[in-house]
Amino acid sequence: ILLDPSSPVGSRTLYACAFGLGVYKSTDNGKTWTQKNDGIVGDEPFAWRITLSQDGSLYLVVSRRSEGKDYSAAGAGALYRSTDKAEHWQRMDMPAGVTGPTGLEIDPRDAQRLYLTAWGKEGDSADMNGGVYASDNGGKTWRTLYTKSQHVYDLTIDTKHPDILYICGFDAAAYRSTDRGIHWEHIKGYDFKWGHRVILDPNDSTQIYITTYGGGVWHGPAAGAQKSTEAIVTPGPIAH
Repeated sequence: ILLDPSSPVGSRTLYACAFGLGVYKSTDNGKTWTQKNDGIVGDEPFAWRITLSQDGSLYLVVSRRSEGKDYSAAGAGALYRSTDKAEHWQRMDMPAGVTGPTGLEIDPRDAQRLYLTAWGKEGDSADMNGGVYASDNGGKTWRTLYTKSQHVYDLTIDTKHPDILYICGFDAAAYRSTDRGIHWEHIKGYDFKWGHRVILDPNDSTQIYITTYGGGVWHGPAAGAQKSTEAIVTPGPIAH
């Protein structure tokens, strides 16, 4: 659920993603909900995540329907934007070859700077077209930032220091960048296969939490535990 912080107290506007049903909106603190799928292509859309930009735009990630070798357009994920509070959605172009978007984040200093994370699609020898991508023009064009990890679940921006980024996913590693995604370093000390997202410790900026699927919550240095013993020495894309 996403809360619009600009909506008045007592009649808060909320948005929710429903897997297989699309987007719902409430303007009365969640008492009643209305489906808002105008412009979203296909039946039973796998609405996955909504992000609100500082300029008021909403971005919607629609998940891919299958991890297998289904290269059809009908099964691919999609990215949408709404400029009228979810009343209408316009489909956006994604980076070439990307079919499995997982999340979209926005630089708090610049509403045109977007980060898109993606899940690779199955290839003959290895998964491909997953990773992290960036746009400096609101999604009109994209460039590749990182593809060593092909199964990125989410990206986190340090809002106090927006040049610092974190990613995590299902490739037995989390990564950190201090230059807006130009270079990435493996966060040593974390090597659980099924990671979800990095959460900054609100009490100590040098520490992070990493949530996982089935492996509890990890806590440790944001820059990594340099003297740790790694169980998985070379994390990376899953080969077939």
